[in-house]
Amino acid sequence: MRTANSNQGQSSLPDANEINEYIKEYLRYSSYSNTLECFEAEIKSKQVSNKMLNKQQVIKQTGDDVPRIFQMLKSDNVKSKREINMEKESKQFNKKYQQILQAGRQIFSVSINLLQLLHSLKETAKNENLSETLENYKIQLGKYHKVIINEGKPEGTELITEQVMHEHKTKLFKNYQDKHVDGMIEVLLSLRVNALQIAPELRKNLVYELIRNDVFNIEATEKFDFVVHLLDINNQSLRHAITSLISVISSTLRGVEYLTYNGNMIIIEKIIKILKEQESGSVTQRFCLAILQKASIKDTVIPTYVHNEMIQWIINLIQKSVNSKIHVFCLDFASATLANIIHTPYTLQYLQNQARFAYQVMEQLLKFTKDQIQVSVLMHVLICLSYLSKENFAKQMEECRFVDRISEFVEYYSVINTENEAAEIDKKTVLDLCAHMFHPKDTSLDNSETLELNELKTEDRIREYENEQGELIFECFQDEVS
Repeated sequence: MRTANSNQGQSSLPDANEINEYIKEYLRYSSYSNTLECFEAEIKSKQVSNKMLNKQQVIKQTGDDVPRIFQMLKSDNVKSKREINMEKESKQFNKKYQQILQAGRQIFSVSINLLQLLHSLKETAKNENLSETLENYKIQLGKYHKVIINEGKPEGTELITEQVMHEHKTKLFKNYQDKHVDGMIEVLLSLRVNALQIAPELRKNLVYELIRNDVFNIEATEKFDFVVHLLDINNQSLRHAITSLISVISSTLRGVEYLTYNGNMIIIEKIIKILKEQESGSVTQRFCLAILQKASIKDTVIPTYVHNEMIQWIINLIQKSVNSKIHVFCLDFASATLANIIHTPYTLQYLQNQARFAYQVMEQLLKFTKDQIQVSVLMHVLICLSYLSKENFAKQMEECRFVDRISEFVEYYSVINTENEAAEIDKKTVLDLCAHMFHPKDTSLDNSETLELNELKTEDRIREYENEQGELIFECFQDEVS
């Protein structure tokens, strides 16, 4: 059996004499007469022939790292290790996807059975409120079910109709006036479910419709009383529902402007307050961070972040994640928010005036480069450091040994072992980022004597809530409980 396999392996390699003929043909065609003469003489030499024979035997034995010309002329197209690994990973992902999909279908099956059971109880209880509640849950469950049936592909190609939007708004205010918390939760979640169903390319239009209908009654009253009262109600389910809908609205610049109407930052302040009250990594905290990350693209909200100590809070969150597990979404969006905060002229001026605090921020960010933090957070940390690598912070940079520590990080990160192709891509991205941001500019045409470090353009704000096509991503978490 071994002999057969060996012969089969050898037959897959092209004949050396055939390759030599191809090379000689190429040399003649290109008029490399001297090279051709030497090549032919070397082939005829007995000593060199033996070398070639030995080399060919080694190739036949190992089958690894053969010259590309051997690969090109092989009779069968052997896949590379990379292609084989990619196929394996693809099959594993597909298997997991099918398992999750099946689990989702089973969950809905159980949910439907429970609804039917509750309907039977409703008949005996004869409670009108219970009946209405069940119908609302049934509608919501049906919409989520469609998402599962379509394997995650949004079914909706139309926006919520004007009538449906008006009905939701009317019902929301009625439940608010009646102090019916469960009713408010149902309406808010129903609006969000509709948002999740909309196709990605239509999501911006949905946000504009929510604003146009003034869902929180902000523009009509020029006040924030309604939404502020909702945020003040100490009910976790309601806070989950209201923050998730605010997150949808804040997904566009126009939405942020609606939430900060006339420059009033009370909603932002309330969101920060709720954020800090939540358990690290909780669903509501994730939605709060999503809102703040989205709003951070607008410069006018940044002073509110700074004065509410968001810089230190985010740094503490990342620090906490070094020794304890915190939801990846929180870390990703929090660090992205931090980068957008530090990016603004307001914050840079603030840090310049608060020299000691600027040193503490820089020192802590540099420490993170030695900690085991996720790659996306590391990238955001490096971006933050790039914003601080300016002459205005030269004293802090010297105290922190900024240049040396960045160099040490790059040297260390260049030699780390990666487990798979994705990790290798992440590694390359981090190193490319460092090369772009911390490498001195080409000053050959610059008469000034100062060297500035490269930096991202002013308009390059981090937008974690958009995909590569610029379409909005509405957050939805597996562990949400409505």
